[in-house]
Amino acid sequence: MTLNRRHLLALTATSLVSGVASGQTYPSKPIRLVVNFAAGGTTDVIARALAKPLSAILGQQVVVENKTGALGAIGAAEVTRAAPDGHTILFTTQGSLTEIPVLSPQTPYDPLTALAPVTLIGESPLILFAHPSFPANDMKGFIEYAKSQAQGVDMAVTGSSVKLGTFAMQGAAGIKITQIPYAGQGPALNAVLGGHTKLALNTSTTALVQHVQAGRLKFLGVGSEGPFKLLPQIPPISQTLPGYTAKAWWGIFAPAGTPPEIINKLNQAFKRALSEPGIDELFVANAVILMTTTPAELGRIVSKGLSDTKALVAKYQIPPE
Repeated sequence: MTLNRRHLLALTATSLVSGVASGQTYPSKPIRLVVNFAAGGTTDVIARALAKPLSAILGQQVVVENKTGALGAIGAAEVTRAAPDGHTILFTTQGSLTEIPVLSPQTPYDPLTALAPVTLIGESPLILFAHPSFPANDMKGFIEYAKSQAQGVDMAVTGSSVKLGTFAMQGAAGIKITQIPYAGQGPALNAVLGGHTKLALNTSTTALVQHVQAGRLKFLGVGSEGPFKLLPQIPPISQTLPGYTAKAWWGIFAPAGTPPEIINKLNQAFKRALSEPGIDELFVANAVILMTTTPAELGRIVSKGLSDTKALVAKYQIPPE
């Protein structure tokens, strides 16, 4: 055996031992679970519900931190700059990975190289809802009303998924929608409740469903491919706009370079936490379908999502941020 070959084998063995050791000793301190959206939204609610069982499973406290701004890019960028040791991880929607980098060329990270996928958490379609005073009760009436208004209609938007879904709706329906930006689901919901903005497109929350049941808001349509099993009373938007879909997914990511042993440990920890009592009921209450993946599967979802966003931007000529 040559000296170079012996040296290479020694380096490989050292690397393998180091990787195993990092997985065995992880975590060695509290874990920051960064949520890049405001408190009170679906992402924040789910993250805080999972933090307690995750802390018990991993043996270290999992602390949720909200880092908002730039449609989620600020929080995501912070995680990309963190040490790749599994002690800072990101809980986000697809917007930060598959949409913002396309809509905003200045996004300070490459989603395919700056973050390591851990697992998918769940997905949910976007829902169009309105203040009770809005003069339409379904998609057909919504489109007819929007076309009758010289200035179109205003709609509360939060995040890139809602922004893209709104542009797609505008293009497919041939109407004008002025997007009114809000910092998160909570502020947007309150704006519609107060009648400041009569319409919003967003994922569901327990609060939204309760407000609809109390007559303070009303559903107009859902962005699923067909009837949405968790809220079957809402007609699919695709019945009026064939082919229209709009949905969000949630996933966990670590900084690129995080050892595979730590990624796998996090993957298994999240899957265990998601099976804890009460978690499934929380997902159902927020109209989120629970689903998990391997890290590789989530990586493929991100890659396809980027391609889909580029196609949507080109089709509807959506301007960059």
